[in-house]
Amino acid sequence: CGGGSSSSTTSLAPPPLTPTNLTATGHDGYNVLQWNAAPGATAYNLYWSSQSGVNKTNGNKINHRESTLNHGALTNGQTYYYVIAAENSGGESAVSNEVSATPVTGSGANDPLFTYQWHLNNGNASQQGINVQTVWNNYKGEGIRIAVVDDGLEIDHPDLLANIASGLSYNYLNGSSDPTPTNPDDSHGTSVAGIIAARDYNGIGVRGVAPRANLVGYNYLQYQFTSTEADAMTRGSPDVHISSNSWGAADDTGDLSPANLAWKTAIDTGLSTGRHGLGTIYVWAAGNGGYTVDNSNYDGNANYRGVIAVAAVDDAGQQAFYSEQGANILISAPGGDTCNTLAITTTDLTGNKGQNYTGANDYSNRDYTRCMNGTSAAAPMVSGAVALMLQANPNLGWRDVRYILATTARKNDPGDSGWSNNKANLPVNHKYGFGVIDTNAAVNKAIGWPKFGPQLTVEGSQQPDTPIADYDPKNPSAGVITGSINIPGGVINKIETVEITFNSDHTYPGDLEITLTSPSGTQSILAQTHACIAWVGQQYVSVDCNSSYNNWVFTSVRHLDEAANGTWTLSVKDGDQDDVGTFQSWKLKIYGH
Repeated sequence: CGGGSSSSTTSLAPPPLTPTNLTATGHDGYNVLQWNAAPGATAYNLYWSSQSGVNKTNGNKINHRESTLNHGALTNGQTYYYVIAAENSGGESAVSNEVSATPVTGSGANDPLFTYQWHLNNGNASQQGINVQTVWNNYKGEGIRIAVVDDGLEIDHPDLLANIASGLSYNYLNGSSDPTPTNPDDSHGTSVAGIIAARDYNGIGVRGVAPRANLVGYNYLQYQFTSTEADAMTRGSPDVHISSNSWGAADDTGDLSPANLAWKTAIDTGLSTGRHGLGTIYVWAAGNGGYTVDNSNYDGNANYRGVIAVAAVDDAGQQAFYSEQGANILISAPGGDTCNTLAITTTDLTGNKGQNYTGANDYSNRDYTRCMNGTSAAAPMVSGAVALMLQANPNLGWRDVRYILATTARKNDPGDSGWSNNKANLPVNHKYGFGVIDTNAAVNKAIGWPKFGPQLTVEGSQQPDTPIADYDPKNPSAGVITGSINIPGGVINKIETVEITFNSDHTYPGDLEITLTSPSGTQSILAQTHACIAWVGQQYVSVDCNSSYNNWVFTSVRHLDEAANGTWTLSVKDGDQDDVGTFQSWKLKIYGH
């Protein structure tokens, strides 16, 4: 009990070094070298040559400290030869036997289902992915930890196991470090994890966007309380770099769903203290109620200024039928369509569990599924891409990540009428944000990016307290009420995010159309006339809205890089008959630099 010191000067001999089992696997212009760690080794030297008989005098030398090395910049079809020398602190070394490996042509080598992962850009020009493959030449997510906040995570899944952070996941049901689901239907989190970081080149299954990133799982969705929701946002901090969240408000209701204060406080804490002060990156699914009445800005989690809201596109780069729109959406990523058309291939619960529990109309290997879809699939693709960005530049702040994603995005579906350029000449669309993520462009811009300085804010408020005329079908364009707030110059030259706090006592909030217009003329559609609905008797029916516009906070990212100064206008109109109310007040808060 307790420590002590010794006056002995006896020097213990270094342990013997016996590096064994050096193996090599060739793939895609890379050779993956693996060997057993030697007891007492402090360093390894790899020697390689294109000729057999390589040794410490005629081989090319690579210094390395881990027991796995990707040796790139090789020629496909050329056989290479290797030996490994382990060294301890006393300078003793032992040299392994020679092994050889031949890189093979074809990006699907050793990941048999990779050919079906169109979202990664697997060479099919008709399918639009996230442009990640060239990034893997230099970055695969090593050293970046991602928390999958979901219904669980099968930590022993053979395609995830190598990337799981041992003992650091959390099960809210029993307090253990194993969040593996016991319910065979709870496969969602395991599928999300595979999209992010399924291991590459291991001879099985699929490949993640960041195939060497570190994963932890928090099964908050199995134990949903205010306290656990907040805890899941900061657990593992400051060492969790990215929090991937494919959950949120109930879909297909049209109702407002506010976030609780404890959750918002936790997000703010993560932004200020996560990643040792650089800020945790929170990635959020924008929502799957797009084909009915929802808008991502009605979800108080997805529209919070500290999260990256991600919409979904199909393989043609067009809005997925379920994907919600919203002025809060920063970026889009593939979410796929239905299993009968083209969804997302990823990991599933192993065996006869999960989505692929029978193998019917799915892969015969039931550890995988081709039926994952939704903004739930799009969000983890962005999480994986951010991991690659952070590996390329670990000093990126959370605001830098958002800005780089937005300004490097690809303008997808260019014929869509929703596209417009803001005053900073950035194309933006309520369906897609700034476009589909371009991983290669984002990583290249991240390298050497000068970190933003402190974030600045400026705000103003107004109390119109004006009745909103009921909708008149004979004069549908009449009855618009406007409020104006003037923002002084000299505070924010470039906008990052805009928050609009809106108050109205309208008896049916779904009636209202609400639009923000910046001084430069860029519009953010915050709300559109819609019904609140519920699924009753095998059909949707209109119901009373449960929430009201009582200090409701909308968010818009559409004004990115515009100047803040000038007159901002909020327009409010009743778009349906019978219910009335008052435009009471609004507040504008602008974040930027």
